[in-house]
Amino acid sequence: MKIVILFSLIICSLFHEGINLSDGRFPNKCDQIILDQYNVNPTTCSSDFIIQSSTSTYTIDEPIHVTIRSIIPDKKFIGIYLFAQDTENINIGSWKTTDLLIESVSCNGLMDNSKVEKTSIEAVWYPSSKVSGDIIIKAIIIENDKTIYIDCYNIILTPRGTHLDTNTTTTTISPTTTQTNTTTISSTQLTTTSGFANTTRTPSPAADVSINVTWTYNNENNVTSVQMIVNHLQAGMWAALGLNLEEAMGEAHVFMCKRLANNTIVINRYVNPHKHEHPQPAGSEQGGTLTPGQQQFNDGVMICQFTLSNFTMETLRQLETVRPLSQSTSYHPLFAVGLLNSSNEPLKHFEDSHTALSDLVQLNQNETILYRINSTDDGESLTFVRVHGTIMIFTWILIASTGALIARYFKNSWANTFICGKAAWFAAHRFLMSTAATLTVVGFLFILVYLQGAWVDKGPTRYYAHSITGVIVISFSFFQPFIALFRCEPDSRYRFIFNFIHAVIGFSAFILSMATIFLATYFKVLKDTKARILMIIWIVWIGLIFIIFEIMQYHSRKKLNESGYSNINTSNTTIGEIVESPKSSTTTLTHFVNQEENLPARKSKNVLLAIHVLVAGVISIVMVVFLFSSA
Repeated sequence: MKIVILFSLIICSLFHEGINLSDGRFPNKCDQIILDQYNVNPTTCSSDFIIQSSTSTYTIDEPIHVTIRSIIPDKKFIGIYLFAQDTENINIGSWKTTDLLIESVSCNGLMDNSKVEKTSIEAVWYPSSKVSGDIIIKAIIIENDKTIYIDCYNIILTPRGTHLDTNTTTTTISPTTTQTNTTTISSTQLTTTSGFANTTRTPSPAADVSINVTWTYNNENNVTSVQMIVNHLQAGMWAALGLNLEEAMGEAHVFMCKRLANNTIVINRYVNPHKHEHPQPAGSEQGGTLTPGQQQFNDGVMICQFTLSNFTMETLRQLETVRPLSQSTSYHPLFAVGLLNSSNEPLKHFEDSHTALSDLVQLNQNETILYRINSTDDGESLTFVRVHGTIMIFTWILIASTGALIARYFKNSWANTFICGKAAWFAAHRFLMSTAATLTVVGFLFILVYLQGAWVDKGPTRYYAHSITGVIVISFSFFQPFIALFRCEPDSRYRFIFNFIHAVIGFSAFILSMATIFLATYFKVLKDTKARILMIIWIVWIGLIFIIFEIMQYHSRKKLNESGYSNINTSNTTIGEIVESPKSSTTTLTHFVNQEENLPARKSKNVLLAIHVLVAGVISIVMVVFLFSSA
């Protein structure tokens, strides 16, 4: 009897701890996170999904690209949990992804619990220095709220040097399925073939470079110990870590690790006072003392070590625009790789081998930062982003601004000119703004596809602010044409209500569009260009052009003794608004002719409008060039 009671207590304790015995396995703590969240048992493994890796072997600090996807068209899942374990089932390494819906979790893995349907997810796993032996990358796939696959989709990675080739992609469906190796293109040369010509492109000398930076902080003596591990850096090249207050290249403290022609390793400190200018040697007067440590070069791996100490306020001196280095200040990490000249001084970094990270780090905290040159194919993955930006730039800088100017300042100037029975100003305004509304919706669809229907993570970021102002602009531009369908006749006593609402919504959308595009200049596709300066020029120009037109309008009204655009009755209805929809009216054509602006005023307005179109067109084209030329 005692044995029966003891056995019953053991069974109850197992279920009390939430351990599932339905499939004969004890789920680990990380598996239990998923099971607790969805309150279901694991489902029998399915062959509808696969997990793939960029290689079947690994080395320390070389990232591994992992893809989880469905193999059946339209087969989707709503979430994943991704982690890597060693032979002792301990989660190891670190993960990064560009997917805005995936977040890190306490079990040292990645989780997407957004419940947004998708067909694939990509992530990058970075082995740590403690990794050894075979590694298993596991994916828990959540197909829906009631279907979860645990221990079905795994990849086994072996240490580099085993019999497996590094230029393979490993795909594993479940532990019992057959492993499939698919040969991929070698990284030394990329060849593309089209129906017209064959083109061979040789990648940058830094194409395979990876940089791992770690530092530890000793709070007893306020010393930061830094180690840079650089893989595949060729002789006569440099790799650098920068610390900048902004998420942009330039105006930074730079720590450069050089591999000389004779394989000697040298660590130097610089400051970069202006964007893209040649770095200047720096010392303790720029904050902290750099003390070189042991420098090594073994089997293609370069190790640079140094410490930063003696951050005494008395010695700090600001060099032009660069503030002195501080251990307590948050910085954005910058990475770059370039060539050395004959004097072993750095030349400008490669165009495709530099970046500024959005993460913030401090020298008085323990940090690990990993960077792989060309780790993602941004050229292809950002195509939808660039098309979205192109559409929005031309729509709101060129089309919408021109349409707004015509509607406000050319009603009298073009009063006696008709297009299809409508006043020219009205026909032009309607065409331009209808085009702007249509293109805005199309542009929104491109970014919606890029984000796979997801929304930007909420928070005090420029991305989130851009999304909020952008969706307001889209909403306003979408509803404007429908509001216009319900407008009164031009000589109606209530027409002023429509005019007011139409103007407020239109100008609000236009002003917010400038703010939205300006925020976009901080994004990856534009942050390393002059786009921000160009947007400032545009904002100044649009303000100036409206002021000039307002002054001309004021003098024109004064001459014509016209009170304005109130439209309360026919007597004070402007010429252009009456001609917008011709009908029987007490206002005669003679009145139109008398109130039409004189020839010099019309010519001045037309010339000014032409200048505006030229300026807006040039700014739009240059902005798009920046958009597609960025790394």
